[in-house]
Amino acid sequence: MTTEISARLAAKAEQINQRLRTLFATDEAYLQTFFAASDHAVMGGGKRVRPVLTLLVAEACGNPCPEDAVNAAVAIELLHSYTLVHDDLPSMDNDTLRRGQPTVWAKYGEATAVLAGDYLQARAFAQIAYCERAGALLPVLTRAATEVIHGQVADIDATHIPSAEWDVDLMMRIYGGKTCALIAAACQLGAIAADAAPEQVAAAYAYGYNVGMAFQLIDDLLDADQAKEGNEFNALAVHANDPEQVKASASAFTTRAIAAADALPGDTTLLKRFAESLLERTL
Repeated sequence: MTTEISARLAAKAEQINQRLRTLFATDEAYLQTFFAASDHAVMGGGKRVRPVLTLLVAEACGNPCPEDAVNAAVAIELLHSYTLVHDDLPSMDNDTLRRGQPTVWAKYGEATAVLAGDYLQARAFAQIAYCERAGALLPVLTRAATEVIHGQVADIDATHIPSAEWDVDLMMRIYGGKTCALIAAACQLGAIAADAAPEQVAAAYAYGYNVGMAFQLIDDLLDADQAKEGNEFNALAVHANDPEQVKASASAFTTRAIAAADALPGDTTLLKRFAESLLERTL
């Protein structure tokens, strides 16, 4: 990825960070620790992939209402952060580190982590409840939140199935929910915020879904050694432990994402370049 494109994407991420930094302040003494935990969950790192895509899609569709696009982008990042907080809990993945820092439950306790995740989800919906286009935006966020949970249920169920029985259908069910749902929704929200035509909203969704699949497949390749240590579902096992098969699948999803971006009316250079950059992580 060129320095210029990286800088433009970083500028979008900082735009989101500036808004996020304002969300977790309180004068109530009894809420100080809770808000610190919520801030830790959101501001403890991350590349802001989902909200950046919301902004890029909105711009590619004309973006007549930037405030709706920004609020939708913040909402999708809050929803994503909630899923990570709950995913790390002892009853789920039992992770004590994320992005090189203690997870929320490890630092603030399990009860506070559960409440922080609940709060972030509620705050995500509140973020767009009063948007000009809230009536069209909220159903997209609702569906994504539901699909993420369905994907997590499928992922938990997969741990009770021998890895030899994992197949592409199960992979699409798990990754389609846990990964693709939020990325596709992020793109769809951007199109809706920009008053895009229905076929352009559909194209934005298709772009995000395919980017999400490629993103997850490449992550599985990068985490291959870690996946071998347990029974955590991964694409390598589905593809006969052949990295080249996983790369080929990721490449196919990337091609579909780029084709979907072509249906958007404006400049899609950054969207296409972002999709291509995912494959470069394995080169």
